[in-house]
Amino acid sequence: MLGKYKICNEKPYPLGCYIDYDKSLVVRAVFEDGKKCGVTLYPAASDENLEPLTITFTKSLKRGAIYSARVRDIEDIDKYVSYNYFKDDEYFCDPYAKHVLGLEEFGKDVPDCDIRAKLDNKSVRGNLDNCFDWGKDVSPCIGYENSFIYLLHVRGFTKSSSSGVSTSRRGTFNGIIEKIPYLKELGVTTLELMPCYEMNEVENPISSAAKGKEEAVIYSRDGSLLGKNDIIKRLNFWGYKKGYYFAPRTAYCEDAANAEDEFKNLVKTLHENGLEVVMQFFFEENENESIIIDALRYWRCTYHVDGFHLKGARIPVRQIVKEPLFTDVKIWYDWFDTYDLYGGREVQNRNLAIYNNNFLYASRRFLKSDDNTVSDFFKAMIANSKENAFINYVCDYEGFRLSDLVAYEHKHNEENGENNKDGSDNNLSWNCGIEGRTRKHNILQLRQKQMKNILTMLFLSQGVPMIFSGDEFGSSQGGNNNPYCQDNETGWVDWKALEKNRELFDYVLFLSKLRFSHNMLHGKAPFRLMDYISCGYPDISCHGKEAWRPDLSGYSHVLGMLYCGLYEKSEDKPFIYVCYNMHWQKSEFALPKLPEGLKWTILSDTEEGDQGAQAGKNTEKDVTASENSEANLQIQKERSVRIYISKVDENYKKRRINRKAVKSTKKS
Repeated sequence: MLGKYKICNEKPYPLGCYIDYDKSLVVRAVFEDGKKCGVTLYPAASDENLEPLTITFTKSLKRGAIYSARVRDIEDIDKYVSYNYFKDDEYFCDPYAKHVLGLEEFGKDVPDCDIRAKLDNKSVRGNLDNCFDWGKDVSPCIGYENSFIYLLHVRGFTKSSSSGVSTSRRGTFNGIIEKIPYLKELGVTTLELMPCYEMNEVENPISSAAKGKEEAVIYSRDGSLLGKNDIIKRLNFWGYKKGYYFAPRTAYCEDAANAEDEFKNLVKTLHENGLEVVMQFFFEENENESIIIDALRYWRCTYHVDGFHLKGARIPVRQIVKEPLFTDVKIWYDWFDTYDLYGGREVQNRNLAIYNNNFLYASRRFLKSDDNTVSDFFKAMIANSKENAFINYVCDYEGFRLSDLVAYEHKHNEENGENNKDGSDNNLSWNCGIEGRTRKHNILQLRQKQMKNILTMLFLSQGVPMIFSGDEFGSSQGGNNNPYCQDNETGWVDWKALEKNRELFDYVLFLSKLRFSHNMLHGKAPFRLMDYISCGYPDISCHGKEAWRPDLSGYSHVLGMLYCGLYEKSEDKPFIYVCYNMHWQKSEFALPKLPEGLKWTILSDTEEGDQGAQAGKNTEKDVTASENSEANLQIQKERSVRIYISKVDENYKKRRINRKAVKSTKKS
């Protein structure tokens, strides 16, 4: 084979490897210093008559750290289907590979040298993006104020047999498609996908140099040495590790050979149903900034994704935000210096959002009746900004699931194989009296109520609500607050819990509909906490046991929040009053006085069993006199949230009509 091809210089960008239209091989790759480097082409496994072809590059092809070459006149060029780079004696897969071969089976240990990049034959396939029929695909471009985010792990979302998804589609991108009707029923607008780019999820993989050697694969989860037949593989189920950032995860595909089209079909189908797709990308601290930017550009252009949640340290956030291609893309991170980014200018398109763990801490502490929490909770509830949105959540993939938050005070991570030393110890959780599972009816009722309480806080906050898949119906991880390695029932969504906790699911439906039925519950601009339209009421106000007198003292556990409907653009302009009593004793609340002609009705009460779940079905109850015989003074049960809404007082209307009739009679 040597001498039967010709190597020419080529421009160094864009990086990658492919067969061009003129049947020449184009290679652009970064190689660290070494004695020799190049590329090896591999034929199909079925082609036994063709040997791999190794092409070594010379220093004359190098510019900076990039070797770029066009190799012409390779015999049988169309029969080569994959390639790997090499430096000295080490083989490695192209980090710019668009499709990776060898990782199609989840959890299978693969040596580095057996992971190869698929060779893109442009002379046959044409431009990659033109091979897939996008039709009239358009991004929904949903504003943050109208968004409801649903975070999921592609495999864990539908892998369980209880998901009801077709067997071949469980744990795949196509499995998500089968759940679209469910997501729409829930009111979800935006799917956030945990890392679903290609990677080897085995944490202690066989190295290329040690392939076949016993000592390379005899480590247990805790790192101790085992015998040859006692190998335990540690899996990174979540996927927060270095990967092949340009290739969809083949192990998440129903048909791994068509991974690109399968992911494109997922995005296209979600867009057709009005749903956005935001991808998580984790980058290690020493990752090259160039590959970060290139990867994000590629997924935006090739796969039409709607945004990115950036995770990791030392990410070039400023460069990403300033990228012209991303001005209409959702970008999420832990923090943004908006003054540095915008220079004090008014933001026309609010595409940035901060993942707001302040809300998690404030709401969890308030829920479990900690002292000195009311003020922080109120601030977290109204946090909003014209420059960026806030994504609020009470549970993420890290930490307890929602159902475990009210059932465990301590983590139970023994199954992870790290002697329960992994995972956070600061869970801010309360088990409601008994650690873990119980059959005691009063404990189960209290846990159900606590889940409703904190979900009410989430959906009535001004930030964008985000829930982790399964939390809407109480899927549990058995107290494991760090199941990063649990590719099993612990890490998968338990869909059987949907029927067991239908009441909780219905309450989430109610909250979702309530939030998006009233602009004041999901405003774009932050509240001013003042009466700026001279209507007699501020846009939002804070109250305590006494109306207009909030108690923000350290020992207070109650808060009332009045949303003024006069600032609404709708015709009915209702007032909404939410009373949070997180005290362990019942409490009195004095309701704020409404404008003449309106009266308060109870829309939902987490103390009332499934009444709250039915609240969206015209089951409002008029406010009646309390034990103190005053209609505006109400007794509210301990650890409960009650939502009031104003409605027209028909008796008041009748009195007005009667007074007018009396006046007209006197005049006549």
